[in-house]
Amino acid sequence: MDNTPHQESASGGEEKRLSLGEHLEELRLRIIICIIGLIVCFFLCWAFKSQILWVAKRPHSLTMESMGLSATLKVLSYQEGFFAYIKLCLISAFFLSYPMVLYQAWRFVSVGLYRHERRYVKMFLPFSVIGFLLGGLFGYFVLIPLALQFLIRILGPGIEPIITMSQYVSLVFLLTLALGLVFQLPLVMLLLNKVGVFTAENYIQWRKFAVLGAFILAAMITPTADPFTQSGTALPVMVLYEVGILLVRPTRRAFLYAGGLVGVISLLTLGVYAYLTLPTVGEVQRVVGTVEIFPVVATGRSPLPQTATKDVGAGFKPAPTKFYRGTTLRTGRGAKAQLFLAGGGYIRKGRGIRLYVNESSRLVLPGQRRVELLEGELLVAIEKDSGSFNVNTPSCVVNLENGETDIKVFEGTVTVTSIKGSVVVAVGEEKKEVRQGHQLRISPGGEPVDAEKVTGWTKGLDRD
Repeated sequence: MDNTPHQESASGGEEKRLSLGEHLEELRLRIIICIIGLIVCFFLCWAFKSQILWVAKRPHSLTMESMGLSATLKVLSYQEGFFAYIKLCLISAFFLSYPMVLYQAWRFVSVGLYRHERRYVKMFLPFSVIGFLLGGLFGYFVLIPLALQFLIRILGPGIEPIITMSQYVSLVFLLTLALGLVFQLPLVMLLLNKVGVFTAENYIQWRKFAVLGAFILAAMITPTADPFTQSGTALPVMVLYEVGILLVRPTRRAFLYAGGLVGVISLLTLGVYAYLTLPTVGEVQRVVGTVEIFPVVATGRSPLPQTATKDVGAGFKPAPTKFYRGTTLRTGRGAKAQLFLAGGGYIRKGRGIRLYVNESSRLVLPGQRRVELLEGELLVAIEKDSGSFNVNTPSCVVNLENGETDIKVFEGTVTVTSIKGSVVVAVGEEKKEVRQGHQLRISPGGEPVDAEKVTGWTKGLDRD
């Protein structure tokens, strides 16, 4: 039997036969076109490498900043940054050139397909590009942020990770690329069914092997070995396999099976997301005078409006007002507040950071490990084994490990007083240690002084 690839004419007859040499020549031409396109896209990405890195860093930056950690990527050698940028631009170039590569692959295989097979492939090509983009977006916006949150949070207090640029680029882009390719699974299953390679019964019989294969595939394509990332990659593969069965045989049972699986995985994803990204930052334990808190989650059992005001007498202890990250607190004249921030996500007794807010103060609580003091005065008391804590001010960043520190921001001047223990104050790239019982003042433009008094020692010298 002659198996030489051929094409059909419009009337159903054969147009021509291609020899093996002609097929190899066609393959060489398509590969050359793909390489040229990839090179062009690579240099285009190289011109915007800083912008691409900024976009890629967003999940990392948001995760690290929410934990009060540095979001700066490190390089461990002179050449590591260069090779990391090459890797970054190569993977970005593949994303950019994917439609062109897919089209060239189609031009090569179409020569050996029948007309009805070519019709199926043409129908699937646009959906393949859409699936690739959806897979990449799923990795960037869902899986990668959740994985980073999980991997950073399990470290616990007192441990600061050193993330290199090369490691991060490999993690983000390879995982995103892998998910983009994995999202082609339903289309591949449908295409193989349409051309008569596999049937719906085959896919249903292989379902249990597909589950095992999903985890094996996840272990192969994920750059990390942690079970969270691998499970987060395997579960979408299982869903996509069921979607493929649904596309091949859209029966009521297939709809129910796929819908149930999607529902369970969606609930698990939402639960993990809520646990990792929406923990209670802390609670307001005591207030004196008028204190504005917005937005607020709940006070006791009753929900509060978007802007809540507490106006109570001295010494009154209200029901704890719990809030999530992003809350802004403002104290009026003569008002004070006592806050408790959870040390590791959810409020636990005997572990955390206490904040005492003075009158006429305004601060933002973006996470458990960081507070932004915009104006006013704040006393920070860190309990034992609660980990590091940062106070961001307009002029500096105060890093506390333990003890008590008073921080005041007034008319642009920042005053840091170490009451118990020592703290480190970072002013730009310079870091200064403030020991117990000492004070550091940072003023814009410096402190006003008597210039004549300072230079009085030059009397008798010729300063003209």
